[in-house]
Amino acid sequence: MKNKPRDKFYCGVRKEIIKMRIPKLNRKNFELLKYWISERYKIHLKKDIQKLSPPWTKDEILQKYRFTNVRREHDKETKWLIKNICLNQKLTYENKILNTILFRLFNKSSTVEEIGLINFDREFSFKKMNKNKIYFSNAFFTSGPKTTANKLFPNEKNMTNKIIKLVYYHKKLKIADRIKSSENQKQVFDNLLSMPGIGKFLAYQIFVDLTYMEEFLFSENEFTIAGPGCIKGLKLIFDDFDKMNYEEALFWLRDNQNLFNFNNLFQDLEEYDKKINVMSLENCMCEISKYIRACNGKGRLRAKYVIKW
Repeated sequence: MKNKPRDKFYCGVRKEIIKMRIPKLNRKNFELLKYWISERYKIHLKKDIQKLSPPWTKDEILQKYRFTNVRREHDKETKWLIKNICLNQKLTYENKILNTILFRLFNKSSTVEEIGLINFDREFSFKKMNKNKIYFSNAFFTSGPKTTANKLFPNEKNMTNKIIKLVYYHKKLKIADRIKSSENQKQVFDNLLSMPGIGKFLAYQIFVDLTYMEEFLFSENEFTIAGPGCIKGLKLIFDDFDKMNYEEALFWLRDNQNLFNFNNLFQDLEEYDKKINVMSLENCMCEISKYIRACNGKGRLRAKYVIKW
């Protein structure tokens, strides 16, 4: 992603600290991080770009378990969001924002397809939902929105309809106007975080979703929030942060990515996209913590491939 007109560089972190610090990396785990990024991206190239049949890797862990892509925009659900909402010229900017929030509260494109994209300037005709169908993905934290929706709409029996009503509720609180008038990335995030039921993790994920819109004046390149999974990964990669916080550690890795030596790994991308930004690093940290856990035989990864290799 290219930088956008209103980007504040090093937004929310201390640039001078990042430039001065000399943190200590865990060499073993850092090598695993480099390997995971390289191998996972090669899987993407073989699977999604070259359309090759499996197996796409000899790595038994990557064969058996699902990991998100190195770049979030290559994941199935995010690709659907970008195509059908973020770049949908039939939607107004405000309706793009509100439908994006709705999408991420489900994180399941089949649910949004069944509901249909909503014009939030009008009343919504609620449909009878199938009680036996799963309308929410388990990939994102949705307990907060569900709890808030239960409190706000106790007479509504269906959780899917409650979530739709919750987004209408956010519209009345003028969330779209506050997003559009934000002066920097952190202010957008803070506005999202102020929404009842939205925690730090979801607020950051929605912020990143907004960056895919042409109308949105900030990119994903200069702002990040380290979620719980990311923090686990960072603690494995860094033995000593040298007084940097987690977000600053992500920027430090971005600024020192010559350590990765990826060469021609991102061969399919435009020149401006051939380096890893802080959003991708935040994403990768969540996944490397799971990969290292699997390497060490600690715990079980839940998401498995159903492909017969």
